[in-house]
Amino acid sequence: MILDLIKKNDEYRASFIPMQASENILSPNVRTALSSDLASRYSLDFNGDDGYAGNKYFHEILDNIYKNVSDLFSAKFCDPRPLSGHIAASVSLYSLMENRKVMAVHEDNGGYPGYVALQNLLNYNLISIPVKSGSIDYDAMEKIARSERPSVIILGQSEFTMPYDIKRVYDLSREIDSRIIYDASHVLGLIAGRRFQPDALRYSDVLLGSTHKTFFGPQGGIILTNNDEIYKKIEKNIMFKFMDNYNLSRFAALGVAVEEMLRYGVEYASKVIENSKKLREYMNERSFNIPETESHQLLLNINDLKAKDYDFKSFSYSMERAGILIDRVGRIGLQEITRLGYDDMYKISEIFYSVYNKINMGISIKDIVRQFKIMYW
Repeated sequence: MILDLIKKNDEYRASFIPMQASENILSPNVRTALSSDLASRYSLDFNGDDGYAGNKYFHEILDNIYKNVSDLFSAKFCDPRPLSGHIAASVSLYSLMENRKVMAVHEDNGGYPGYVALQNLLNYNLISIPVKSGSIDYDAMEKIARSERPSVIILGQSEFTMPYDIKRVYDLSREIDSRIIYDASHVLGLIAGRRFQPDALRYSDVLLGSTHKTFFGPQGGIILTNNDEIYKKIEKNIMFKFMDNYNLSRFAALGVAVEEMLRYGVEYASKVIENSKKLREYMNERSFNIPETESHQLLLNINDLKAKDYDFKSFSYSMERAGILIDRVGRIGLQEITRLGYDDMYKISEIFYSVYNKINMGISIKDIVRQFKIMYW
């Protein structure tokens, strides 16, 4: 029975220390919203009118979401209908492209693989933003951008540890008549908490992202802009080209999550980054070479792992057997463990060190998990 498997999954996942960079835990209130009557209902936008009856209270929920998101991000316009960050990016690119040239960090340098895949679907050429020592090479980027004159410059990566010199990119974009999309999928909750790239929307034409990584919401996407013309294009293009029904219970859950962010976003984002820095410090004292971070992510060094006969994938499997979940591409995330109220980063570093060196760690994962309690709701 599927319900039996769901129960087993819940018990299995509850036995781990969750440290994957793309996941977070939902509060009980957000879960309640997801499983409400709204999960059975439909809503479609037909020229400003709802195509379905019975949605009186949903529209009140919707009005509250628009107001609260605007307050949270200082945004004039938002569209929370995209079912994922990928769909939010697809709609935004489709709406902003003029000359079929798009500039972004390539997946080989830590960029989002979806922007490579979307080339064929949206018919554009991807121009790679040059990267040196893990950061954008701004001088080289400016030279390429002035020559190629892309219609869209995308900032944002899957490996996302440091903010950008976004004012410099903004000035370049105005010079060459490009639009900036800031893909905040990984750092949306940290931006909402004013602790990472607080000027992201100020110097972007569109800020978009996933609502479930560092943010407190269910899986989904959102688009923000202060530009009336761009907002009208997005509103025109999203319905029936990229989606129709937008899952009412997801909207309700997002609304609850936004309220939680308004109350606790600053405190939460500050603690996430504090934990990231602490864990990096302790791990580097234990022979790791993890780059600097200002976000929720730590990036493992592949050369460190190779010295112990690991790669990213095999190390991830070994960490899972030890009781910590990290993804298979070398990222460690601090957002979920922070929301669970745990901050003993020295002890976490001991577990990584033990697995890295293939020695008994002498630490009880069960004792750590027993301390978990969902915070910030």
